[in-house]
Amino acid sequence: MWKMCVIDDIKTVVNGIVNHIPWEEHGIRIAGTAFNGEDGIELIRSAKPHLILSDIRMPKLDGLEMTRAVVSQGELTKIIFFSGYSDFDYAQQAIRLGAFDFIQKPFTPAQILEVVLKAKQALELEMLRHERMTEMEGQIRESMPLLRQEYFRLLLRYPASPLSARQRWDFLQIPIAKQHFTVMLVEIDHFKERSQALPVSEVELIRFTIQNIMEETIAAFTTGLVFREDVHQFAAILNPSPSEKAEMIAEKCREHIHRFTQHTVSIGLGGEVREVHEISQSYQQAVTALSYNFYTGGNSVYSFSNVPRQKGLSPRYSAEKEKELLYCIRLGNEQKALQCLEDIFREGQPAGVPPEPGSMKAVYYELIFLMNRVVAEKVPPAEMAELEAMLPEMKHDTSLTLKELQRQVTQLCRLGCEKIRRQQSREASQQVDQVIAYIRGHLDLNLTVGEYAKMVYLSTSYFSNLFKKVTGMTVTQFVTAERMERAKEMLSRGMQIQEISLALGYEDRPYFTELFKRHCGMTPSEFRQLYGSSK
Repeated sequence: MWKMCVIDDIKTVVNGIVNHIPWEEHGIRIAGTAFNGEDGIELIRSAKPHLILSDIRMPKLDGLEMTRAVVSQGELTKIIFFSGYSDFDYAQQAIRLGAFDFIQKPFTPAQILEVVLKAKQALELEMLRHERMTEMEGQIRESMPLLRQEYFRLLLRYPASPLSARQRWDFLQIPIAKQHFTVMLVEIDHFKERSQALPVSEVELIRFTIQNIMEETIAAFTTGLVFREDVHQFAAILNPSPSEKAEMIAEKCREHIHRFTQHTVSIGLGGEVREVHEISQSYQQAVTALSYNFYTGGNSVYSFSNVPRQKGLSPRYSAEKEKELLYCIRLGNEQKALQCLEDIFREGQPAGVPPEPGSMKAVYYELIFLMNRVVAEKVPPAEMAELEAMLPEMKHDTSLTLKELQRQVTQLCRLGCEKIRRQQSREASQQVDQVIAYIRGHLDLNLTVGEYAKMVYLSTSYFSNLFKKVTGMTVTQFVTAERMERAKEMLSRGMQIQEISLALGYEDRPYFTELFKRHCGMTPSEFRQLYGSSK
């Protein structure tokens, strides 16, 4: 029920309004009446009505003063005044001060009811808006941590105007000082790979634990906020400690995380900035500092103050060494190729100021591309998938250190050489198989090793070595062995020795007999007697 008070210095007017209109049927209850301005104000203060019907001119306190008093309370209240024709300007002033409407005398109950119901409807709309606003404010309060995190994500990455940055800072009620900041970026070493096999609950527990350790460590020295940047990264915004340097706080975070978890972290520390809108500068510096953990190998703190102000020498190595490496890979010579890689690693890392990590990585990625291209020239596409998958994986793994990247390049070199050797072996077997098939179909021909080599477009010496490597015999030994096996078969079918000798390319029968006996331990006649068809 909406509460209403009626105030007029004429008692009959008050009673008529109260008693001759069925207010409760319209959801309105009379909360009290008064007959002068002062009593009316006291009634309003005690009853706290939603609706007020009052004469604009009354003893002790007029309508303008009453309007000011009611409006100053800030309550959800609508005032409707009665006014005579001569009070029209007076009533207009009251409306400008905050009164809802006025009814000109003389009036009827229907006129009063109509205006009061309009005021009630306005109250209902305002109440609905107020409830929605209250609900939205509650939702904002509940989502404040998320809103803060989103705000900081934007604040870290993009410059903001000083006024906008400070206004949002105040709105989000961020509980650290609004001046002097340092950004700390923390990356869990190799967490993406290690967490792939873990259940989501365990991954979240690890991240929660590390964030909690960071918050407690920072709180022991200064004020700061920690929030998640990525699956494996956290960002912290600190107010500089009056007694401890940011480097020491970062070192303590690294030490505590290592001590209380099974994980290590790499930390990049930006420089100090003064204003909220400058935080993105410190963040970019922290990103740069974190990249130099590429050289430290992880589990370390690197401050932007230690980043070389002068650029280091560009990483490079001799073109001759690169050619030698690629030549060794093309031959499948793993031992020599790995030695070339070691020389390139040594040459590409100049002494003194270290190169910018991105340029060092680019050199290795280019080398990997060249190695892959050489292997692809020798190996079928179906076998290149394993090698081609390695480069994107390396590029996306931002936590790779220099030693780990070198280890992966070495692994790729080994794998490439192995695939080339396997391919060479297959090709060699195919060439030898081609010659073997020819020999078996032409045992009557007396060809030289050179003539067989020409069939597969190889040099005599290379083919000779290749044939022995594949079969374990020289070409001559193989031809003789095949002829003797064919002779056994022909003897077992009862063929004549002279006929067999000529069919196998031996014009001199005694020489054939001698070879057969040396190979089989008996003469052709003895073999035929034992195994021939006449037997």
